[in-house]
Amino acid sequence: MVTGPALSPGVPFATSSSEVSWPEAPLPLASPSPPGAWLLLTDEHPAALGRAVALALALAAAGDDALSLPRDDLDELPGFLAERPVRGVVFLTGAPYAYHDPEAAQELLLSVLEVVARLGPGVRFHLLTQSGGEPGLLFLRGLVRVLAVERPELRASLVDFDARADLGFLVRELRADTPDDDVRWQHEVRYAARPARVPFAAEVPGGPGAYVVTGGRGPAVARWLAATGATRIVLSGRSQVVVPGVDTVVVPGDIAAPGVADRLVAAATADGLPLRGMVHAAEALADDVETVWRPQVLGACRLHEATAGSPPDWWLLASSPAPPRLAPATAAAWLDAFAAWRRARGLPATLVHWPTLP
Repeated sequence: MVTGPALSPGVPFATSSSEVSWPEAPLPLASPSPPGAWLLLTDEHPAALGRAVALALALAAAGDDALSLPRDDLDELPGFLAERPVRGVVFLTGAPYAYHDPEAAQELLLSVLEVVARLGPGVRFHLLTQSGGEPGLLFLRGLVRVLAVERPELRASLVDFDARADLGFLVRELRADTPDDDVRWQHEVRYAARPARVPFAAEVPGGPGAYVVTGGRGPAVARWLAATGATRIVLSGRSQVVVPGVDTVVVPGDIAAPGVADRLVAAATADGLPLRGMVHAAEALADDVETVWRPQVLGACRLHEATAGSPPDWWLLASSPAPPRLAPATAAAWLDAFAAWRRARGLPATLVHWPTLP
């Protein structure tokens, strides 16, 4: 995630970046603890149900009990916990491919929130994922960050593990009850997220070529691109934008709607002009997940699909560094994971934080 001062009017790029490092963080040696009980929940994806059964057996082998509650009975959760003291509530997710579609990831988020809304004080909440780098699971980091502020008594944590993991280490993780809230297990080695600052090269190449821009900051971005020598700038929006000396095209429509991203890219690359860069800064000033996710997350997916045959030289994905609020925080976490997912496939993507437009 990139933050920093503006290098050009209305287009803040950065001179440093704030990232997460992953040092090894072995579990502390634990003294024997008496048997306890855990409540295991899932979104009822088949792989999640299978992992819940496997984890229940691993907990039983350690002397603990594993309890479960069907999703249809979630309204009974507060009473269930009042009658049966548990060490923690554990939510397990399914296979990564199940959440690749943004709507499926959004449904997962709503399922987790159903559980969180019914949890009272005195119980810790754990999310267990086997993400494989999938943004549709890694976005849950944003939820954990918000819960740390809004529901600190839950001490929410996200534990991600690889496909070859022995579930015995998850039992140790749960029973250790460490303060870490973002943990990875890879090849049975434990890593914990730690904030870090690293140098960042504040250079975004402009010059001749075509550019696609989305979001309310489009006119400011277009003026900056024009100053760098852009040949054509295509914006997603409802009002006409004129930038002197540049071929400026406005494509109306909802960036998340089918076909709009394709029309943006087609307009940019007409006459064989190469697509040099994209700026995806669509945002919605709202608190509900669907309203915020639609332009930011689904819009990014539409642009990704539209440029499959002609990827740009660079792509900036923008989110707002707003105070921790559920919808924007989880959307930003999805974009961050999506940028990493693209880079792992040799495709350009960088997440930048821009102030929210008034």
